[in-house]
Amino acid sequence: MSARTEEPPCRLSAAPGPDLVVRDIRGPAEMASCVDLYNDVMGLRPDDGSINPRLLIALQANSGIVVGAYTGAELVGFTYSFLAREDAPAHRVYQYSQLAVVAREHQGRKVGRRLKLAQRARCLAEGTTLIRWAFDPLKTRNAHFNLDVLGGRVTGLVPAMYGTGGFGTDAGETTDRFIVDWDLEEPTPAGPSAPVPAEPDWAPGQVHCQGDDRLVVLPDDWQRYRSRVGVAAAAELRDGLRRSFTELLDERVAVSCARIGGGLAAYRFRTDRSQHTYYSHHSHHSHHSHQES
Repeated sequence: MSARTEEPPCRLSAAPGPDLVVRDIRGPAEMASCVDLYNDVMGLRPDDGSINPRLLIALQANSGIVVGAYTGAELVGFTYSFLAREDAPAHRVYQYSQLAVVAREHQGRKVGRRLKLAQRARCLAEGTTLIRWAFDPLKTRNAHFNLDVLGGRVTGLVPAMYGTGGFGTDAGETTDRFIVDWDLEEPTPAGPSAPVPAEPDWAPGQVHCQGDDRLVVLPDDWQRYRSRVGVAAAAELRDGLRRSFTELLDERVAVSCARIGGGLAAYRFRTDRSQHTYYSHHSHHSHHSHQES
């Protein structure tokens, strides 16, 4: 593996504050800090399961990447990934990014973006040009980051990827996951795509045409929506969205997710078969999510 270097510090925001340093996590104590941050941010219950320092140390020593963001001595975010290979016929090698976590008080301050860019730099230095990960389709802030900020593309959907019970703050929810591919040879977007204004009669679950594109409408804050309408109604909407996503992903990829006003967000699906992978087609029939800011 090639030598890895520390990135130069950047400012967290325009306001005065400590420098943010993104670097490789070093040693058992820092790995343990990653575990503590993950458990805190995800709100895990004792029986939810977690990561541990031994796992992170082993991954880092065997072609995995474990990168953290620090303000002074304080860990405020981290991400880890491991080397993987697609099934036949592609046999493409990629890094599978299992999770990215940012401390609550630092979310929305571009820490997640710096972590992903550091992960990207590590991959390119070692000759890997693809990062893949999974995320909950109904977490629209996460989706916007993955697609509009980073330039990833949703190529597949795995229903109940981790079972039907959920974990942490998502306890009781099924664990449907989008699969996103981030092609590291493509430039990152210059800025988010322009949002689509919602029409007055648009509602969650609807699919609308815009030229050859398809727009799927959903709540812009799933937890707030679920609290308002109740568990049964929210589960019904999730089921309907799963069916729409699965159908659209047979011929398209999701390229954007943006808030459109009125408590709504919309995914944009676009025909682009070059982005489809063997994994995406396989995952439509197959059975720890990313958290970004």
